[in-house]
Amino acid sequence: MPRRFSWLPFAIILTLVFAAALFARHRMIEPSDIGHLCDSGQGPWWCGLRLAIIMSFSRDWLGGFVLCAGIAATVLRWRWLAACAAVAGIAGLVLYQFVFSATGLLLGLLVLVRPGRRAAFPR
Repeated sequence: MPRRFSWLPFAIILTLVFAAALFARHRMIEPSDIGHLCDSGQGPWWCGLRLAIIMSFSRDWLGGFVLCAGIAATVLRWRWLAACAAVAGIAGLVLYQFVFSATGLLLGLLVLVRPGRRAAFPR
C-alpha cells in the first residue's frame, strides 16, 4: 500500500523557503547599497551567496531546474521529486523566474494532489 503524502511538513518547508526567498530578494539582491558593497570586492562573506543567487536566476538555472523536476515528476510519478519541484518553484517565482517556475510548480503540485494507485482487485 503506498504511503500517504504528509501535507503539514510540506507546508512548513514551503513557508520557510518562501520566507527565505523573500528575504534574499528584498534584503540581499534589490537594495543598491548592498550591491555597491558587494561589487567592491571587499564585502562580507555572504556576497558570494548573493552572487550565486543572482547567477541562478539571471542564467535561468533555477527555472530550468524547476521545469525539469516538474516534468520528470510528472513522467515518473515520484512524489519526492514533485515536492522538490513545488518547493523550488515557489523560490523561483519569488526570484524572477516566472514562466519556467510556474510551469514546474504546477506540474509538481498536480503529481502531489493525484491520489495514489489502488489495487485492481481487493484482497
